Parts: sequence; structure tokens; C-alpha cells
Amino acid sequence: MHNQKHRIVRPGTVLAVVDIQESLFGVLKKEVSGKLLRNVTILIKLARKLDIPILLTEQYPKGLKQTILPLKEVLGDLTPIEKTTFSCCDAPGFEKRLDELKAGSVILTGIETHVCILQTALDLLKLQYRVFVPCDAVASRWKLNWETGLRIMSESGAAVTSTEVLVFQLLQRADTEEFKHMAPALR
Repeated sequence: MHNQKHRIVRPGTVLAVVDIQESLFGVLKKEVSGKLLRNVTILIKLARKLDIPILLTEQYPKGLKQTILPLKEVLGDLTPIEKTTFSCCDAPGFEKRLDELKAGSVILTGIETHVCILQTALDLLKLQYRVFVPCDAVASRWKLNWETGLRIMSESGAAVTSTEVLVFQLLQRADTEEFKHMAPALR
């Protein structure tokens, strides 16, 4: 039997948008922040179109401010899970919400790859979730930290992938209304 750790399917998948807040986003290099915003927006639109649940977290919003406006507009009235822990799994209500959604797979997006994304991924893997990390939808201030976080997650069993790989896997085919809806975002 082939290892299917890199194959994602719609049922049981949840998209987590982690800490893409004004203070954290604002210190990223422009090329990094632009790519992050584009790809997380694509994944949110895909999740909305395919009825994939979305969880939003904010790290200490009193100090780091709220989720950036362009994402808030795409997310709508989604209430963030506020946290002061680095791992989302230690935030009140995060694991409970995954249980309620009957999640089996979690797509992790956000800031910072080597801190909150990494610690969340490791905890989710320990809890037997399948973890997908699109490398172009997570970011760190420094490239070395981003690379290190991705390497550790990959070595630990997470599927380090890309936004476009996930989009095409979740869409599955080109002759659907969902594909036609998403195609312009992928150009």
C-alpha cells in the first residue's frame, strides 16, 4: 500500500488561519507578505466554495492587533480564537472545535512558520491529525527560520506542500463549477 500522507480529501479537512495580524504581518518582507496574502486568500476562497470549515486564531490581539483587513473581508464574520500560547492546540476551544468538526486533516496557514505553525503542527501530529502545510501560505520574518520550521514539520510527518497542490487535490477535476470559480485565482 502506498503512503497517502500527502493526499488530502475534502471530508474531515479544516483550514486553520493562524495569527495573520497587523503587527506580525507588517514586519514581513514585502515579497513574503504579498505571497502569503495571495495564497491564504486563495485557500480561504477555496474553503468557502467547498464548505471546508475555517478556524481563525489571533495571538494576543491586544498587543499584536487583529487579523489584517484584507483577510477579515474574505473571512467575513468568523470569530477568532484568541490565544497567548504558541500552539493553537493549547488555546481554549481550538481542539474542541476540531472535534466538533470531526476533523481528520488540518491545513495550517499563517505566521510564524517556526513558532506557532511549527508547535501547532507538532501537537496536531501527536494527536493523530494529518497536517498539511502549504510552504507558500506560511511565513517567518527570516528565511532561515521559515526553512527550519518547514524541515522540522516535514521530518515529523507533516505534508509540506504548496497552495496550488492543495487546491488541485481538493478540486479533483476540471469539469466542475468549483474549478471554474477557482481558476481565475490560480492564473
